[in-house]
Amino acid sequence: MTCSAAATVTPMGSALTWPDGKKVAAKICVALESWSDGHWPGYAPMAAAWPLPGVECLHSISWAEYGATTGVWRLLEILDRYDMRATFGVSGRLAERHPEPVLTAHAAGHELAAHSYAQDLVPGQLGPDAERENILRCTDILRRLTGSRPVGWLSPRATPTRNTPDLLTAAGYRWSGDHGDRDLPYVTSTAAGPLVCLQHSDFTDVRGALAGPRAYRDIHLDLLDYLLRQPGPGILNLTVHAHVGGRPPFADQFEQVLRQLADVREDVWIVTHQELADHVLHAAKLVS
Repeated sequence: MTCSAAATVTPMGSALTWPDGKKVAAKICVALESWSDGHWPGYAPMAAAWPLPGVECLHSISWAEYGATTGVWRLLEILDRYDMRATFGVSGRLAERHPEPVLTAHAAGHELAAHSYAQDLVPGQLGPDAERENILRCTDILRRLTGSRPVGWLSPRATPTRNTPDLLTAAGYRWSGDHGDRDLPYVTSTAAGPLVCLQHSDFTDVRGALAGPRAYRDIHLDLLDYLLRQPGPGILNLTVHAHVGGRPPFADQFEQVLRQLADVREDVWIVTHQELADHVLHAAKLVS
């Protein structure tokens, strides 16, 4: 979708370049997610393969909890091993129930982005007042926990509403990661100021689960090779979910992608979503 159907868009195109002549900007996103009571991810292995309508799926709830109890710690170790910073999309409810990994990611210099209060609260299913309350609630939870507020937003399912850009900038946000209409970031105008539209990953560990972990690795390595052969600038979107990509089979393949990024670092800008958004705003001459 586009950032906003009614907004004035600032095109970037070939005018956009990366610092120090880098060809590729690699932005790494770790989704640290939680669901409301009585909800669980419909793609959980048992929920997807053997649904039991009307039954509380405690196995799927437990499967989703793995991200906060185990998966996030493995991913933090991998990122630290390669000295790479990521953007952590954090559910407000997870930050309330599991503050330790959120604080650890923040202390390590990773960016924290708001990712709704819970993954079953999809903006596209909310009215304007409920959506505004959801944004403010998640923002306040992360601010109170870490002492600093998020400036980036990721909607569950990457599904915003037509009101989302205006609501985000009114709440102090600078970027949204819900978009897939262009290769490169761009800026859209809202009633409360500019908002940078960042593209979501086409192939995440969740959407690539059926293809398997090696397909996740191969697709991203092939894409990196392709982007490095182009004149640039290019974007590599690398997304893992702590409850999926933090498990050993996917984490191993994720690490192999990071290892290759480290090997070609002279041509790759490892960047958080916030850093990329700020760079785009500067390039568009919308900030000093």
